[in-house]
Amino acid sequence: MDFYEYLTSISKLKLGGICLALFLAYDYWKKLYFRRHGIPGPFPLPIVGTLLSFTKGFTSDMLTKKNQYGKVYGIAFTDRSFVIHDLDMLQEVLISRFSSFPNHSKPRFEDKPFNKAITVQQDNHWRDTRSILSPAFSGSRMKQMTPLIKECCDQLVEHFGELSKTEGGIQCKDLYGAYSMDAVASTFFGMQIDSQKDPSNPFVKYAKEAFDMGITNLKLLIGLLVPGMAKLYNLLGIQISNKSATSFFIRVINQAIERRKKEENKRKDMLQLMIDAHKLDSYVVQEEDDLVKGDLAGQQDTSYRSKKALDADEIMANAVFFLIAGYDTTSSALCMSSYLLAMNKQHQEKLIQEVDKFAPRREDVTYEILSKMEYLDGVVRESLRLYPPAAGADRCNDKGDIVIKGTLIPKGFSVFIPIYAIQHDPEYWDEPEEFRPQRFFKENRASIHSVSWLPFGNGPRSCIGMRLALMEVKFALVRMLQEFTFETCAETEVIPPVLNNTSLFISPPDGVKLQVVPRKKSD
Repeated sequence: MDFYEYLTSISKLKLGGICLALFLAYDYWKKLYFRRHGIPGPFPLPIVGTLLSFTKGFTSDMLTKKNQYGKVYGIAFTDRSFVIHDLDMLQEVLISRFSSFPNHSKPRFEDKPFNKAITVQQDNHWRDTRSILSPAFSGSRMKQMTPLIKECCDQLVEHFGELSKTEGGIQCKDLYGAYSMDAVASTFFGMQIDSQKDPSNPFVKYAKEAFDMGITNLKLLIGLLVPGMAKLYNLLGIQISNKSATSFFIRVINQAIERRKKEENKRKDMLQLMIDAHKLDSYVVQEEDDLVKGDLAGQQDTSYRSKKALDADEIMANAVFFLIAGYDTTSSALCMSSYLLAMNKQHQEKLIQEVDKFAPRREDVTYEILSKMEYLDGVVRESLRLYPPAAGADRCNDKGDIVIKGTLIPKGFSVFIPIYAIQHDPEYWDEPEEFRPQRFFKENRASIHSVSWLPFGNGPRSCIGMRLALMEVKFALVRMLQEFTFETCAETEVIPPVLNNTSLFISPPDGVKLQVVPRKKSD
């Protein structure tokens, strides 16, 4: 290398260093936005922003920050977000001014196939997909699913019964996870996988591995912290989610789609709805469907526009997403409901009395009967209040600067909704750490703010699968309490249980261990 080449190489290194320094300086300047504008919040550091201030994750730590900074404060990590605890402000964000916050923040990673799932779709694209999938969650469709879910419940009861004869605690997350996987696979995709009979079934194995999205995921952490790394991941096709798990579910869904093409009598489930939508060309509709009349009332006009049909990648993305998401959220809800009943025997006894009154036998468990069981509904909703599936959610302001109750939220900023903190806030819930199913009785509901209970979100972009998730949980609890009582054991964690604090998803990292005792029932 001659002297000129040496100087050139040194110059390139200096230029690269200057560019990197300027980029980091600009990035830090952006993270200091809240400081510059007098908005309270933890002090950001270069690169990591306010990440290190979350010593206890996104659960109780968010409530501590509210007490320290107030109901509105700023955090900066990958995005700049206003954390809002004020319920009236959240009602505007989620419902009354939804048109300014219709989307979640765009994911940094094109994690195929999930980059085309309904959860990350934007604007009209999201609305089209939701209108296609919504019929799968209608009341009539829920009633049609009843026999399939009851079959899954029969296997659940049988499996718990076998393990009740053994010594030690039963790992509820394994059994409930297999049940929820079987239920989603059967009701939505017409697949009989029998994962409850086979604990090593790959469906459950890969569902557990699919979403390792906590900050302990080194690949995720590097992609978030190192400048430009997310774009490099996307360019190289590097996945954040578990590649082998994703490949497994893609293969299974492809096989299910191929079988549907050969069947004459096709089931009207979610998979078929998506396949039928795929066959359609883009078409023009008037904005008068149920989605607009219900979820989006007052937010849309009745103008005509082009509606896009689902492509093959979108079918795959949504099918895989619902399989995996249905497994984790439903199993966690069942685990925590069972745990709370075991720890609060007086409430378990009252629920058993209601079960014996409305549905003493297997054949009595119907969609209509469950809708009449007020104590059951209170138990499930209170369990989801104490332990929601996710600690938080977000909405992105990508439409323009907007002022809500005197707070300017600039275009490009996000709103973070601290679900766990809100649902444990003594300002909104009397003795919030107490398990009180009666909070949700009809006579008490008027005192509950419409956005203080958010396990499924609220407004037009609330969880599309809420109705199915609640039905699966209620069916399973009733069938279990027809046969057993939940009891604690030496391996049961005391209240409050240790929760996962490295991710937005809430669940005890070691699961929930309980005993079930067969009930002595008279004729």
